[in-house]
Amino acid sequence: MVEWQSDSVGSIYNYLPPGCLICRQGAGLVLFVTGRCERSCFYCPISEERRGQDVVFADEQPVQKMEDILEEARAIGALGTGITGGEPLLRLDYVLECVTALKLEFGPEHHIHLYSGILPKKGVLEKLKQAGLDEIRFHPPVSEWSNPAGLKEALQEAKASGLEAGVEIPALWSAPKIVEAVRDADAFLNLNELEFSETNFAGLIDAGFLPEDLGCAANGSEDVAKEHFLKEGIKVHFCPSRFKDAVQLRERLRRRADHTARPFDYVSSEGTIIHGIIEGDLEKALQILGDLEVPVEMYSCRDGKIDIAASILEDISEELKCARCILSIIEKYPLENGLVVDRIPL
Repeated sequence: MVEWQSDSVGSIYNYLPPGCLICRQGAGLVLFVTGRCERSCFYCPISEERRGQDVVFADEQPVQKMEDILEEARAIGALGTGITGGEPLLRLDYVLECVTALKLEFGPEHHIHLYSGILPKKGVLEKLKQAGLDEIRFHPPVSEWSNPAGLKEALQEAKASGLEAGVEIPALWSAPKIVEAVRDADAFLNLNELEFSETNFAGLIDAGFLPEDLGCAANGSEDVAKEHFLKEGIKVHFCPSRFKDAVQLRERLRRRADHTARPFDYVSSEGTIIHGIIEGDLEKALQILGDLEVPVEMYSCRDGKIDIAASILEDISEELKCARCILSIIEKYPLENGLVVDRIPL
């Protein structure tokens, strides 16, 4: 453990597990392996698109084959992977396949952690470790917080198998027995600030929680963490809701943009990319680009439009307007069909 630390977005910790260290760099691939789960936690934020469905996503990208996962990891320069769901261990064989493939592709230094609401037996833990899993985080249901039977033993068994082990739960209310189990097993505790989503809004309201005026965090969740969980003698990390957008997503977008930007894409400090678009008479537009000797690496014609360096488009806009082309500069997420956050017509 280290001295208590905090940052500008509200994280508080005296210990950061390896998976969190990678997440803070935006270098963690989030691998969602199934939406199936045997629970119905009222605070679960999973979208309708994924909940209860046997679907796989690598970050925001749908997965059809293993190569899709590896491609997304390459696109963000992933240093590690977090496997989540639903309940990942309902697809144990697929999880083992994914862990093995990631380690083969990126080497033993590629850190992999897994979230599970199931307390796996020794044999399952040994299979996960043998495949290459590095870290496991247990998520006991709220109904067991007052008496988390088997949690300490599962943490100890995971550690004996060579895994980094901990518990990850939302900061709902006090859970002294969880704290006790984590302390006795010399494991770690990750606390997530309770967060509103479209799918859990009604459940959180019924449970007495209210959203903050700004953002999607639940009022009082941070206070619960500070009062009941941030204690001496336990390795603990409180992760605030705003961290996901302010740090995790932004840093991941930056990494993706740096790895995937074309020569004419400008990468912003927020990890978005900026470029120009030419629409309309593309045949005439391409003729103009050739006549003006615009380098071919500074534009690309596809999907019924021409993407081009924004600065070049501004310089030659009058010539293109004369050919009745429609011109604009866009800022978007660095994803295939990524969200356009700004569009400026020229």
